[in-house]
Amino acid sequence: MREMEDLRSRHQVRLVSDEEEGIGIDRLPRGVYGFTYSPAAENFPLFRKQDLNSYEAHKLPDGNAVLLGYLTREEADRLESAEEATVLHLFPNAKGEAGTLVILPRARVVGHREYSQREGKGLEVRVGPARR
Repeated sequence: MREMEDLRSRHQVRLVSDEEEGIGIDRLPRGVYGFTYSPAAENFPLFRKQDLNSYEAHKLPDGNAVLLGYLTREEADRLESAEEATVLHLFPNAKGEAGTLVILPRARVVGHREYSQREGKGLEVRVGPARR
């Protein structure tokens, strides 16, 4: 998808190598991206292969980690303007009304609840206020 390729270029990240695959994001070098099945885990591992249930994550050149995912337009607006902690439902792919691609800094995630992908609820994340 062109939008993801543009984001990767803007973020200056490359796909994790074979040797780096499966390593937790905290131990990976800066400037990499990959796919994870456990996006809410503290030190989630990145893999080279993407599938329908994996989230794309980037470890930016500055060392910060971000998750890419999809929210409803309403939730995306709340992510951008939240003045207090708020709950969102992040999906790995556009699904139903959740068609707005967002970049969620891992540092803003203050809690989570994972559901089976079959339930269609996405990853419930509690995020802290937007930085001003």
